[in-house]
Amino acid sequence: MGCKQCQKKVSDSERIICQGFCGASFHMICAKVDIPLKDALGQRPNNAFWMCDDCAKLFLNGHFRLIAKGHDEGNSEIADAVKTMQNEITKLTSTVIAFTEKVAENSASTTTWPSKRPRDSETPTKVSIPSASRGTKAMTTVPVLASAEQDDLWYIWLSSFPPSVTEDDIRLMVKECLSVDDDDPIAVKMLVKKGVDISTLTSITFKVGVSRDYRESSLDP
Repeated sequence: MGCKQCQKKVSDSERIICQGFCGASFHMICAKVDIPLKDALGQRPNNAFWMCDDCAKLFLNGHFRLIAKGHDEGNSEIADAVKTMQNEITKLTSTVIAFTEKVAENSASTTTWPSKRPRDSETPTKVSIPSASRGTKAMTTVPVLASAEQDDLWYIWLSSFPPSVTEDDIRLMVKECLSVDDDDPIAVKMLVKKGVDISTLTSITFKVGVSRDYRESSLDP
């Protein structure tokens, strides 16, 4: 690196570096610095330093010093603002994580009403068009799950009905399709969660119990 003043090459033994703003190299003779002064500066590197004439003038300029001071204060304010923002981001991240976990927990606990499983060990049989063994009319095509429960009735689950269908409608349909005798019981239960507005559902499921005499006809495709 050449001397900033004479632009000639500078050897290490005759070099002195401005410790002001430019950081340029100078010949000691060009900067009018003798060896005793350089040695004295080297004894207090953190407190005593040399700067070139241009940097010294700039340093002594009151306007520049005010700008430099404001720059340092501005940097401090920016650092504080960045730290505050990082803290806020951390808080928001924690809030989002907690909210996401809560939503996932609620979603896991909220289940769609399923077709009821049988209480015994028999695997339910799914059929689509049950017809009557004692009756002659075919039942409207609906998904059906059937099982024998621990009572005197044979249960089937009829699903995919519009919410306008009532238990009486299902009872009448089963009676006609299976030709159920008047003295044979037909138990019908709409499977909807308590408190749910039926009109907001897209479909509903019914649990229907009939005499075991109608078991084959209810499962016959």
